[in-house]
Amino acid sequence: MQLFDAAVLPWPSPESGLTMAVGPTFVFPTATDKAAGQGAWQIGPLFGAIYKGVPWLLARCLIQNPISFAYTSPDRQPVSTLLFQPVLLVALSDGWYVKSADASWVLNWRHGTPTLLPLSFGIGRVLVREGLPPIILFVTGEWMAYRQFAPVAPQTTVRFGMTVAFPGFRPWR
Repeated sequence: MQLFDAAVLPWPSPESGLTMAVGPTFVFPTATDKAAGQGAWQIGPLFGAIYKGVPWLLARCLIQNPISFAYTSPDRQPVSTLLFQPVLLVALSDGWYVKSADASWVLNWRHGTPTLLPLSFGIGRVLVREGLPPIILFVTGEWMAYRQFAPVAPQTTVRFGMTVAFPGFRPWR
């Protein structure tokens, strides 16, 4: 299980369209089978940035590097993994958009451990209807552009999704 918390930096100014944040990232070993997880408690730095300075463009990234410091058994390997999650979204007309947002790049710092560099592309539509909640529909494809020491990583992935937003739902009021 992964958990992170980021504090937004006070610079640059909000007028620039760029927002940056830093904080810690944690990984808790919750797998009940050795093959299902890394078996290591991990902590490391996090950096995030989002740019919204152009009305039809959204660009963001999330960079994490959790490093192991304790293990669930003595035969577990040390872990130090750089995770990079880039997002690029371009708004088109009539609620349509294209995006590259589902790929997470994985670079392990230890020799002989997996490196994965997938690329993604998708198209979606936001449907806003009077008196009804907005709906987002999308389809994305992901292709593994580079894979090393990861024999079970998928070469291609297709995702279909639907999100229903309830902007007026606030149970804590």
